This record gives sequence, structure tokens and C-alpha cells, in this order.
Amino acid sequence: MCDKCGCSDQHAQRPPAHAGGPDHAHPHQADEPATLAHHDRLAERNRGFFRAKRVFVVNLLSFTGSNVQSLITRTLADYPGRLRVITPAFLEQVQAHHSHHHHPAHAAADPTDENLSLDAHIIAHALDHLALDQVDVVLLENHGSAASQAVYDLGETTRVALFSVRDGAHKPLKFPLFFAQTTAVVINELEQATATGFDLPLARTHLAQVAPTATVLEVSPATGAGMAAWFAFLDQGIKQTHA
Repeated sequence: MCDKCGCSDQHAQRPPAHAGGPDHAHPHQADEPATLAHHDRLAERNRGFFRAKRVFVVNLLSFTGSNVQSLITRTLADYPGRLRVITPAFLEQVQAHHSHHHHPAHAAADPTDENLSLDAHIIAHALDHLALDQVDVVLLENHGSAASQAVYDLGETTRVALFSVRDGAHKPLKFPLFFAQTTAVVINELEQATATGFDLPLARTHLAQVAPTATVLEVSPATGAGMAAWFAFLDQGIKQTHA
């Protein structure tokens, strides 16, 4: 049994989605899924850990092809604050370590798989491998299906959704739940708006419908445009976390 979250060989790594269904089958044992309540307890435990460390944690949701890496790379290069990015590659190592020690009969799932998504369970295990005493901001680079990213609470401080101008102005209407609970929405690769025919005013209108309270940040990591506003958003989160 795992002393971090209480999971055993029969215990889930991820909870079932709210709506259930075959696309959210239990990765360990289908007839004994982890309850959503258990997952929520893990998320609250993670959140308490981050609060104790006084770290501002951003659950960064993105679509395949939206080039979230461009934002992360530019942030790592230029952001003056103390930043840590939790990548799928890092979590794959954590998952492999946990599976080897606690679930030797199960192969580690690949968190870079588009059909998988982060959950509070794997984040709970990652906390054993994170040195956060000299960190102000953690970016959780999310992945997997849009539906899974929208459902799972990781224990983050806040959620930020990112999509590219190449995704089109209608993206928020196609995936409203993805954007609905976010504090901010990043419209990425703005330098390509003209070439792709992206309608920025229409995108803002759609975002106002599905995420009316979210701050909209329009950025171009390639040129640096809009990055100051993104950095200011991170600074404000740090300030609130330390208050």
C-alpha cells in the first residue's frame, strides 16, 4: 500500500470522470474504481502542501497543437521570478518510480499519451520529488483530452487555459467546459493571427460567453509581445499567495 495516498495494486491512478463512460475506464481495475471523493481529498491535500510552501501553482491547460511549449520556453527564459515547470517527462519518471515500488505488476502509463491526463494522484507522488523551498511559481503542464483536463482538480491555486490562433476563434464555443473554470485564458501565437485569418474580436466575444470572469492574455512568445502581461499575472498570483 502506498503511504502517500493509500493506493494499492487495486487502486486507481485516476478517478472516473463525472459523466463516466468507456472513455474513462479505470486504468487498474474496472470493477473497483477510485471515488471522486477520494480524488478530491488528494487534490485538497496537494493544495494544502502548496499553500504551506507558499507557492503559486498554475494548472496550465492546453490543446494538442496549441504550442504551449512556446509560452513555457519564453517564460523560463525571461520571467524574473523563481519558477518551476512540472513537465510530462518529469511526471513520467515519477510514475515509473511509483509503479516500480508500489505497483510492480503494472506498467507505468505514459502521461504524454493524448488519451491520458494529469490527476491529483500522480501530483501527490510528484511532491516527494519536488524541491519547492526556493520556488514562487509552479506551472503544471497539463495534457491529455480536453474533457479530462477540464474535470480533474490537481490541487492547483488557479487554472489557465491556452489555445492558439491556429485553433480558430470558435475554439471556446467548441470546448466551453475547458475554459469555464479558468482565471485566465492565453491566446497564443498572436503573430500568426493575420496569416491564419484569426478573428480576435470574435474570439474575445466567445470567451466572454463561456468564461466571463477570466482575464484574456494575448501573447506572442516568438516576438515577446504580451509576455509582460503574462508575467504580471504570475506576479499577482505570487503576491496573493504570500498575503
